[in-house]
Amino acid sequence: MHPYFAQFKSPRLVQCLAITALAFASVQAVAQTMTVLRATELKADRFIDAASLGQLSAGQSVESIKIEAGWIQIKSGDKTGWVRSLALKGSNTAQIASASSLDSGRSGNNNSMSTTGIRSVPKASRHALIIGIGEYSVSGVSPLKGVTHDMQSAKVISQAMSIPEENITYLRDGKATASEIRRSIQDLEARVRPGDRVFVYYSGHGTRWLDTSKPNSGQCMEGLLASDGNAVTNTEMSDLLSPIAKKTDKLMVFYDSCHSGGIANQPLRTRSLNLYGTTLTPKFSNLSLEACAKPSNMRTRAISAELGSKGIFPENIVSIAASRPDEVSFDNPLTGGMATVAWRDCMLGKAKDLDQSGSLSVEEITSCAQANLNQSLANQQDILGQHMTIGGNKAFIPSFQVASIAPEPVAPTQTTPVPLATAAPTNNATPSVLTSTTPSLPQPSLQAVKPNQLLAQIHAQRDASRKLSALANPQRMRILQDPLRLKIQSERAGYVYVALAGSDQKSLYLLFPNSLDGNNRIEANQSIELPKSGWRVTAAGPKGVNTVLVLVSDSPRDLSQLDGENAGPFLKTLLNAEGKSKLQWLLANSENQDQNVCQTGGAKRNLAVSQDCSDGFASALVEIEEVEAK
Repeated sequence: MHPYFAQFKSPRLVQCLAITALAFASVQAVAQTMTVLRATELKADRFIDAASLGQLSAGQSVESIKIEAGWIQIKSGDKTGWVRSLALKGSNTAQIASASSLDSGRSGNNNSMSTTGIRSVPKASRHALIIGIGEYSVSGVSPLKGVTHDMQSAKVISQAMSIPEENITYLRDGKATASEIRRSIQDLEARVRPGDRVFVYYSGHGTRWLDTSKPNSGQCMEGLLASDGNAVTNTEMSDLLSPIAKKTDKLMVFYDSCHSGGIANQPLRTRSLNLYGTTLTPKFSNLSLEACAKPSNMRTRAISAELGSKGIFPENIVSIAASRPDEVSFDNPLTGGMATVAWRDCMLGKAKDLDQSGSLSVEEITSCAQANLNQSLANQQDILGQHMTIGGNKAFIPSFQVASIAPEPVAPTQTTPVPLATAAPTNNATPSVLTSTTPSLPQPSLQAVKPNQLLAQIHAQRDASRKLSALANPQRMRILQDPLRLKIQSERAGYVYVALAGSDQKSLYLLFPNSLDGNNRIEANQSIELPKSGWRVTAAGPKGVNTVLVLVSDSPRDLSQLDGENAGPFLKTLLNAEGKSKLQWLLANSENQDQNVCQTGGAKRNLAVSQDCSDGFASALVEIEEVEAK
C-alpha cells in the first residue's frame, strides 16, 4: 500500500468523502461551535483531578469560550467547564492543535528537555529501590568505597526514567540488612499499582555457597550479600520480585556485583587491580566457600529466567548484569562500579542511536557501556574482560533522552567486546531477538530501521500481560479492489490508535484516529470494526506486506504534535530522527503527563486518577499482504 488508503478509487467513496468534508466546513463556519469527538468529562477547572461537572457524549455540540494551555473552556447547556483540547473539533482546529502542546496549569516545573526537544517529566507511576552496600559488619569482606558514587549514579538513572524523588527508596550500608532488603521489596510491592514501572538497583558483593538442602549434590546457591553478612538468594529475590513483575508494565533490575574469586575458570592472580594509579576492588565476597568459588554467577544474574519460570512475560522484564558467569565486576573508589558508570553515561547521551530509530534501547545503551569497559580494561593483563549481559526485553526504551544518531556505516570496533566478537553489533538485515529470558551479550543492529521495524519497537514497549485481539479481513488484499477491515477487541477500556507501515517499506501513516473520525474510545471486551462509516481504506499497491500496529492505551495520546503531511484524512508521519522519536514518545506517553497530579508520587499520589495518568498500553501487530488482482 503506497499508500493504499490515499487512493480513493471508488466514485461512491469520493462522493461520501466530499459530503463529509462539506459537513465539517459548515460546522467550522459557525464560530465557537465545537463537536465532542469522544466521550469525556466536563471538569470544573483545567486539571484532570478537578471536580467533574458531568459527562459529554461523542458527537455532542458545545460552545467554546476560550483556549488555555491545552484545555478549552466550553458551555454545554447550563454548565460551563473545561475539557482537554484534543477531545474537541471545531472552527479553531489549528489553534487547538497548537494549544495542546503547551504546558497546562499545575505543570512544567519538573519538566526537562531531551536533545530532540522532547520532554522528560517525573511520573507518579514509576518507582525505584536503590541498594548500595560498601561497608559490611562482618569480617573478611572487603569494603567497596565506590558504592557511594553508585548510589548517586542510580539516582541519576532513576530520574532519567521519570521516577520522582518521593518514589525512590534508598538502602545504604548498615541499613541494608537481609531482613531490611526483604521488607523494602515487600513495601515496594504494596505501593505499586497495575501498569506502573519499577527500577531495582543493587551495588555490593555477591556470594556463593554449597546448597545444604541437597546433600552430596555439589550444587551451589548464589545470592546478594547483605550488610549483616546474610544473603538474599537468587531464588528468594525472584520470589520477592515476582508479585511486582506481575503488576508492572516493565520491571528493570540492574546488578553491579559478582560473587566469586576467579576469571575465565582460572584463579584471580591479584585481589585488586591498578588502573591509572587507582586501585580497583573485585565485587566478590571472601565468604564464598572454596567448593563454590569457581566463577559461575549466571543463575544469580539471570533474574529474568527466574521470573520467566514464574509466568512473567519476558517483554515486561529487563535484567542487566555487570558481568558474565565466569567474570567479576570491579569497583572504582573514585567513581563507582565500572559497569554502572559506563551505563549511566551512555544512557545520558554518550550512546549512539545505532539503528536510527530516534530512541535508545537497553541494548544500544549496554553496547555503548560495553565499549567503555573494553577500553578501560584493555591493558590489564590479568583480566580477560568484563562483559555485561541483558535478559528479558532488550528493546525496552528506559528514557527518551535521545543521543545523537550514529553515522553510516558505523565501525563495529566501537562496540565489539573483548575477547568475544559475538557481542558486536550486527550488520545483518534480520534484527536480533528482542526478548529472551536467557541473558546474552548486547548485539544491537546497525541497520537503519524500516517503518515496519519502527512499529515493532513501539510494540515492544507494551504491557504484554494485556490481551488485545486485532484481526484483518482479508489478510491478502487485491490491489485497487479490496478494502481494509479490522476487528479489534480489548479486555480493558481505553483509546485505540492504528498506524500502518506501507508495503513500499518507506512510508508510515497514522490511520486512526483521523480528521474524519476522532472517536477512538473502546470499552472493555467491546469489539469495534474499522474503518467506520464515512471513511475507507483501499489497497493501492505496490505488491508486498503492510504492517499494522493496533494500540489500546489507558489514557489518550496527544498526537497533534506529530510532524508530517496529510494523505487524505490521514497523517503521513516524518521518518527523520525527530519524527520517529516523536512518534514513539507520543504513543508511549499519556497526554496528561503534564498534569501535576500525574507527577506527584509518594504518599500524595492520587490513585483516583491513575488511569488518566497511565502510560500503559496493549498492542498487536498485523501483517496484510497486497497482491495483484487476477
